[in-house]
Amino acid sequence: MKISSIKKYLKPNTIQGRKSTFSNAFASALAPYDAYSDATVAEAINDLDQDPNKDLYCVYCGEEAATWDHVFNRVVDGEFSGYGHRIRNLVPCCRACNERKGKKHWKTFLELINPEDKDLRINRMERFLHNHSASDDLEIIQRKAPEELRQFRQVRSEIFQLMAEADRLAAVIREKAAT
Repeated sequence: MKISSIKKYLKPNTIQGRKSTFSNAFASALAPYDAYSDATVAEAINDLDQDPNKDLYCVYCGEEAATWDHVFNRVVDGEFSGYGHRIRNLVPCCRACNERKGKKHWKTFLELINPEDKDLRINRMERFLHNHSASDDLEIIQRKAPEELRQFRQVRSEIFQLMAEADRLAAVIREKAAT
């Protein structure tokens, strides 16, 4: 660690600075999910050419997996994308790749890191995703619960407005306390 790393702590923090965290929380609340099934998860892991009974490795780089990556992001531009916590939207991933991939499309990310066996990894992911249909989830929500979705978005908007007001008040409090 370098001494200069302290700089990130020596500045005012804001609630709005964590808006993406809150957007993720709202999207996760909407996101449909699959019930856990040993057989279904094992089948998906087999499609990645991995043994579901052994330690898993990162689908992007091949290092030991430490987390699960949402292949398609749950949040796009602050809104629920239509992709949820589906078995075919979650892949084993190392922390480094999960952080580096961010909002990138999985194939773009593989092109970027360019592993030696990139074509094989792309083929595995395409096989894994072949039966993935989570993109219909938002359409289903919009069709079956339009009024509740409108209300949900209104509540989210009001909460974000309150967060902005709390940030404004925090700045006033800090200013008054410093003088």
